[in-house]
Amino acid sequence: MKNFFNTKSVRERVLMTAFLLIAAVSWGSSVLGRMQVLQSDWSATSQELSDQIASFNSKTQEDERAKKVTAQLVDPSRSLNATQLYAEVSRLAQGLQADLGSPRPTVGKTNFAINSLQATFRHANLEPLLKFYKELSAKAPYVGVEQCTITADRGSPGQITAVFRIYSVVVLSSGTKS
Repeated sequence: MKNFFNTKSVRERVLMTAFLLIAAVSWGSSVLGRMQVLQSDWSATSQELSDQIASFNSKTQEDERAKKVTAQLVDPSRSLNATQLYAEVSRLAQGLQADLGSPRPTVGKTNFAINSLQATFRHANLEPLLKFYKELSAKAPYVGVEQCTITADRGSPGQITAVFRIYSVVVLSSGTKS
């Protein structure tokens, strides 16, 4: 290779050297770019691993919190499953024009299940709605209002339309699903 290079003229040697330098710089920049991508992937993977370890370690804390909340629910027999929630809301809404949606049970990974129900009251006066809300609030912490939307009824002055998203918490015993 040395003989090949030495037999060339100075101009050819300079051009061959320039082409080799350009190829080396191009290859080096490509390697540098791949190294940067590798480093960012490495740091992202390290961060994800540390997040997963922290999440795994916090599971015991979540279990302890669930036990504390369970202990705060004095009487788990007062909790309402989806059917009981529907019946109780229907009973409390007597005298009001109520449209009750179907209850939606959600079983979590903890010792609790949450049932939700949407109740819509059309052409209602404020006083019966407040009475309904107070009677519902008396059942806390087992039953509560997650969301409430109140709008004025344009067709009937002095009346309103209210939409309540009501939930109930059920304490699950071992193997029980609500």
